[in-house]
Amino acid sequence: MTPTMARSPGFLQRIFSTDHKVVGLQYFFLALAAVTIGIVLSLLMRFHLVWPAAHLPFIGGGVMTPEQYLALVTMHGTIMIFFVLTTAPQNAFGNYFLPIQIGAPEMAFPRLNMLSFWLTLAALVCVLAAFAVPGGAPISGWTAYPPLSGLGEVTGPGEGTGQTLWIMGILIFCVASLQGALNFITTTIDMRAPGMTLMRMPLTVWAWFVTAILSLLAFSVLFAGGILLLLDRAAGTSFFIPGGLVVNGELQGHGGGSPLLWQHLFWFFGHPEVYIAILPGMGVVSHILANFSRKPVFGYRAMALALCAIGFLGFLVWGHHMFVSGMNPYSGLTFSLLTVSIGVPSAIKTFNWLGTMWGGKIQLHTPMLFAIGFVSFFITGGLSGIFLAQPAVDTVLHATYYVVAHFHIVMGVAAIFGIFAATYYWFPKMFGRAMDEPLGKLHFWLTFVGVYCIFMPMHFLGVAGGIRRYADASGAKYLAGLQPLHEFITIAAFITGAAQLIFFWNFFRSLRSGAPAAANPWSATTLEWTTSSPPPADNFAGEFPCVYRGPYEYSVPGEASDFLPQNFRGARAAEAVTVAGEIPERVYATGVTMLLAGVVMFFMALVSAEIVRRGFSSDWQALDLPWRILGLCTAVLLASSFTLERAGGRWRAGDPSGFRHWWMVTAILGGFFLTGLAMVWRQLSAAGIGLATNPSSSFFYVFTVAHAVHVLGGIVALAALAVRPPRRVSQAAAAGAVSIYWHTINGLWVLLFLFLWLQR
Repeated sequence: MTPTMARSPGFLQRIFSTDHKVVGLQYFFLALAAVTIGIVLSLLMRFHLVWPAAHLPFIGGGVMTPEQYLALVTMHGTIMIFFVLTTAPQNAFGNYFLPIQIGAPEMAFPRLNMLSFWLTLAALVCVLAAFAVPGGAPISGWTAYPPLSGLGEVTGPGEGTGQTLWIMGILIFCVASLQGALNFITTTIDMRAPGMTLMRMPLTVWAWFVTAILSLLAFSVLFAGGILLLLDRAAGTSFFIPGGLVVNGELQGHGGGSPLLWQHLFWFFGHPEVYIAILPGMGVVSHILANFSRKPVFGYRAMALALCAIGFLGFLVWGHHMFVSGMNPYSGLTFSLLTVSIGVPSAIKTFNWLGTMWGGKIQLHTPMLFAIGFVSFFITGGLSGIFLAQPAVDTVLHATYYVVAHFHIVMGVAAIFGIFAATYYWFPKMFGRAMDEPLGKLHFWLTFVGVYCIFMPMHFLGVAGGIRRYADASGAKYLAGLQPLHEFITIAAFITGAAQLIFFWNFFRSLRSGAPAAANPWSATTLEWTTSSPPPADNFAGEFPCVYRGPYEYSVPGEASDFLPQNFRGARAAEAVTVAGEIPERVYATGVTMLLAGVVMFFMALVSAEIVRRGFSSDWQALDLPWRILGLCTAVLLASSFTLERAGGRWRAGDPSGFRHWWMVTAILGGFFLTGLAMVWRQLSAAGIGLATNPSSSFFYVFTVAHAVHVLGGIVALAALAVRPPRRVSQAAAAGAVSIYWHTINGLWVLLFLFLWLQR
């Protein structure tokens, strides 16, 4: 079972390629287009803050309104966070280099990998389409807080079709990210070369692996929240919209919802998203610092464990974004302590970066400069974050430019510097040519100084009371003295933006006419530098490596060379496994398991939302459900697990006809389950209980429809496997993966049934 990895000559085959390197480059150029749009939007915002009455011919009405300014804020944040900081470090460089760095021929699921890119592109198009619809782009910010985002156009321009397109785009992006995440995790677990143990993986692979786990869990929660928000807008439910709300003199027809529920769901995703953006940069920087210091990474194991610790703690601190929401002081104290605790693994990484450079033979090539710049911004932004971790201080600074400065430096700029470092470092490997070093260094210094000129004064703006969402502060006398700072920041922003033209010129000129690059121009040790530049279709031209050593063996005492590649065995020549690269069948069971982890997280988010909504509610009404039908449905689904096991027994006994018989019986029982659910929905509808009747009915319909969709997917897989054997995997492996899925979905229903039963 060998994947098709050769690049086909046809145009469509190149565009819709399953080659992970092509997909990585597609992600890279998508992020490049997105960051260009994001920079232009930010410069328009800065221009307006200094010259609010300026006539702009491309703005409707000539002079930018506050609503148009807020639309720019929303779209700038959305594009930069989702389509640049999430996309470039993980999906672009990770897709291209993770398989090569672990000695694999491909990603575990090449077609799924291709689909994830096209869904990401569709999501970007959907979000950008908000600019073109009546009312324009949404004004609710990238956080889309309800009720502003949940009521429709009554709340302002852009909150009609534009906000709906925004939500749809984010939901599509969630699906794409989940697909990419399970691909990264499965590839790392199951497709490492012989000898590539976990503690021989480059720190880049560790970072992509941990980031994929965060993405799998965090985007599942955002997907659940996005569906509930869309239902509030389109179906009249009241998950997030409070009762008695009057907008523009009009009483809204919602009752009892909790805007804080959206904040909990969003920030449970939102804070891990910070690390989704920056962890890949940490891996790249560790990689580059060792290379250009000609030293092993100081404390490699501690660095790998620190990545895992940061990822784990990232799920425990979402509440520090909500200190001003009126939370219990004890909750605030808990979130504050947990937030400060992330400083421990972060400090380990920082001191180990410094330890890696200390005493090294430092080579200040352009990638190294950007890596050092990353460390500088990570320290600066981290130090400013300590103040925001204190509820009393955050309450004062939360709505000010101090927060803008903090998260732009630690999340935005640091991650962007990681992207630049990776681009300059791997450009020779990706394109077979070298970028211009003097231009690269000029780009670094202008950007490094420019960024500090932009964001350091913002801290002073925040401390002085500068409000971050004001489109025009000129009407507030107490802010008049801050206007010169705004002017300085805006001039610095335009100069820094112009400096990026140097990068674009260097990048595209080098693509066309850069000096040819050697296979290993940086004298590096990891596996991507043991193959040609660019790599062949299967990465290693049919000779896949064995790994004998760690990823950062530089300046090893007693060795003639100051670097030892991972496939270097020592006195004997490096060995290679000269076979066609194959995707092992175990990836399907692993992939389904990862998929189910996301599914379980999705349902946990829904159940948690129901518990919170019921706790905040004054309008909760218990449903009188048809328990006999639901109980029968549960029995049928449990019986289907039994028949599936019977099918497996028949297969192991060498009875394919018996296998197909019991396999189809399982699918039929799944159909009976769906029929029973349809009867329940019809009975409730006949009693006048619909999706938006009351909050308990809303959650019941969401629970059951969401689960029914997963059961339907299982039935399709069961029927397809019974009718036609798979072409690219053995029937036993496919049946094993489907069985894992079916049993888990059945167990999930039992838990949902018990949860509903206990609320009677």
